[in-house]
Amino acid sequence: MSEPFVLQRSGDQRWLVRPPQDPYGDGYVYTIATELHELGMTASTVAKVDGLYAPLDTTLSGFVESLAADWEGWSGTRTWTSLERELVIDARHDGRGHVSLGVTLRAPGPDWDATAWSARAVFVLEAGEELTRLARDLTHFLHTWQQSQ
Repeated sequence: MSEPFVLQRSGDQRWLVRPPQDPYGDGYVYTIATELHELGMTASTVAKVDGLYAPLDTTLSGFVESLAADWEGWSGTRTWTSLERELVIDARHDGRGHVSLGVTLRAPGPDWDATAWSARAVFVLEAGEELTRLARDLTHFLHTWQQSQ
């Protein structure tokens, strides 16, 4: 599988997640190349994420599945972060049936580095079917890759 997972919104707003790679061949840490596109901006980074042996609630797929399971709402912001903060996902429920899903990409390395950068896009999703479809499709994408390894 070489096609990326894509969350596409109006215009050119999209988030791409490329198939995970297992750089050490041990299943513990994966890298995921990811991109954001919005209003002429393009940003990309490679994030280190938990591998096959991680508890579900620490994984990206576990995070989006928990959002979909709580589609009726929650208070505050829920956040998932890759191992070294290159990819941060935050979610807020508006209490009226929509979820704002913020995707932030950062340059690898320390935040204080003079070459540090970050890029952020917010995707507004319907809290029921649309969020459930996102969780199902992203989980299927990540698990299909893992099963092929």
